[in-house]
Amino acid sequence: MIDKVRKILGLSSRKTGNKLILSVEKLESRVALLENGRLEEYSVERKSSRNIVGSVYKGKVKNIEMGLKAMFVDIGFEKNAFLHFWDAIPAALDSGIEEIDRSANRRPRKRITAKDIPSIYPVGSDVIVQVTKGPIGTKGPRVTTNLSFAGRYLVLMPFSDRSGISRKIEDPKERDRLRKILRELDIPEGIGVIIRTVGEGQRARYFVRDLRFLLDQWAKVEQLIRDRPAPCRIFEEPDLVERTVRDFLTEEIDEVICDDRESINRMNEMVDQISRRSRNRIHFYDGAIPIFESCGIQKQIDDAFHRQVWLRCGGYIVIDETEALVAIDVNTGRNNFADESGGGR
Repeated sequence: MIDKVRKILGLSSRKTGNKLILSVEKLESRVALLENGRLEEYSVERKSSRNIVGSVYKGKVKNIEMGLKAMFVDIGFEKNAFLHFWDAIPAALDSGIEEIDRSANRRPRKRITAKDIPSIYPVGSDVIVQVTKGPIGTKGPRVTTNLSFAGRYLVLMPFSDRSGISRKIEDPKERDRLRKILRELDIPEGIGVIIRTVGEGQRARYFVRDLRFLLDQWAKVEQLIRDRPAPCRIFEEPDLVERTVRDFLTEEIDEVICDDRESINRMNEMVDQISRRSRNRIHFYDGAIPIFESCGIQKQIDDAFHRQVWLRCGGYIVIDETEALVAIDVNTGRNNFADESGGGR
């Protein structure tokens, strides 16, 4: 009970052994999540190839393929973006979200089906889309008209009137508390909000502040939509450092270590808007040995990306990745008794 009260008040002192390690260089940024020294997550973002997933564009419909039930949208790339009719229909909340009724925020809407999409977005019309999958090979990015903007504790959906709570929050009393908070939030008509898992145990004022930030962000996007001609980008997903602070700097993280002073300052500015106490967990690394080597991460990365992986039984697997599939070949290795030539697989 004491631990729960501490967590609600933001005073939890429980150590989990979890660390975020950030290596920021001129050409790329890398982030590793360690749990008791073991690498659990690893992300890389190169300056020359920023991830466009999550970015929002004002595009223009170039052509409609009825056979594919899809549109091709010019968003300023060499290859047009692919927009399936189903991705242009207002989406329901997925199964991982409990929908919360906010009848005061609901307005009657005509039910839209796939048949309506060509008339809603005829060739030559403007359309606001968000990238859900980046370009691969000769294929352009995949996009949707169901926009979402992630904050620290909330996700804002400006083209939806549905709101909900992550089902990963399991405590019934906590869910009741969050339902009450969600219903009391001053959410504009026609906009939906989802409480993220990290919202568990957080004070109501944090959600109010997060909502205000997201609404300000959406207001800027709306202004760009009105002012800029298509095709153009009107919102860019934050870079790896900012996403790391937004998505991973929770009560379960004991320490954040980064080797770049500028990035440390950026993180502290972001944390000031979330929880100033979290600044005490952010530390600058200025050692002579590269930070990933000093923390034992580089060896774990090298082991994880080997094409050939030895198993405890004496066998091994070989992993080959192509554009269409990932092939995994299992070899009995040192336990090979299939034939004397060593070719048993």
